[in-house]
Parts: sequence; C-alpha cells; structure tokens
Amino acid sequence: MTIVYGGSFNPPTKAHEEIIQLLDHQFHPENILLIPVGDYYSWKNTLIPYVYRKEMLKRIIYSSHVKIMDIENTNDFKGTYQTLRDLSHTYNDLYFVIGTDHVETMHLWKDYEKLLKEFSFIVIKRKDFHPNLEIFMKYQTKVQLIDFDSSISSSKIRANIHLHQNDLNASVYKYILENKLYQEVSK
Repeated sequence: MTIVYGGSFNPPTKAHEEIIQLLDHQFHPENILLIPVGDYYSWKNTLIPYVYRKEMLKRIIYSSHVKIMDIENTNDFKGTYQTLRDLSHTYNDLYFVIGTDHVETMHLWKDYEKLLKEFSFIVIKRKDFHPNLEIFMKYQTKVQLIDFDSSISSSKIRANIHLHQNDLNASVYKYILENKLYQEVSK
C-alpha cells in the first residue's frame, strides 16, 4: 500500500504531522507520499511559493518511507486523477487521502469519475461529522474511514503566526521566522 496525501501545506501544521503518523500507524504503508500543490493553485491568494512549503514539509518528515513528491510542482494544473495515474507507474496499491470537506465537492473535480473508478481512498473524518459517502458507493470505490479531530487551522496560523506557534513544529516555526513568511498577514 502507498498512501498519497496531497495538500497546500501552507504551512504544514502539527495536525498534518499527526495525520501522517496516524496513517502510518493504522495502515503500515510501504510509502506515504506527500504532494504539495504547485504554485499554479493561484486561486488561494495566501499560497506562498512551492519551494518554501516543500522546505517546511521536510521538517516534519520522520521516516525514510515518508517522501515529498514534486509531481505537482508544475505550471499546469493536471488534476488529482492525472497525478495518481502518473504515480501508479512507480507505486502500487495507491490510496488517496481526502478530508470529509472535499467529499461533498468531489463531483466538481477534474476527471472525478475516472478517479473514483480507478483509485482507493482514505477519508479523514471529524469524529462528530458523518459525510455523505454516496459518491463512493455509486462508483464502487474502495474507501477506508479514519477519525481525526483537531482545532488546528492553517488559515488561523497564517493570520497570526506568533499566536499559533504551538500549532507548528518548532523547526517549521523557526523556518517561517528566518524566511519572514506570512509576515504581511501577521502584522
């Protein structure tokens, strides 16, 4: 099993770190592939450049089987389906991690039908939230659910780095300060 965990990681938080560890302990995968979105993901106006987000992710990796993949560090948006297709040439038995918030909008994703027919999913759900999983049933998608609850929010951290520094790995926080990231937001 190879777990694919994509996201903006803007910045990577202790919650991201805990999710990676939870996935590792619960599924014992051969690999966990972290895929930060590329800079093309410009509809998020607070997205800092890829190079910084990748460097911060490096600071939360604790094992050689947890890897950062540069596959979405391009100028073109390929979509999750194409990213997973490309990865499937190298890795077997891919499971894509998705939060319950994205399940509801999955029908808007590029090539979502192919994605659901060809790949397996791990849905991270909040303990008191019961997502509508009909879309997975419709396409007979293999899906695993895991509970995870956290009040940590990347957007809150970006809004005030210093107030939320305890929600960041110390090495990530230091990197943010050294590189003066999110400063215009935190003032």
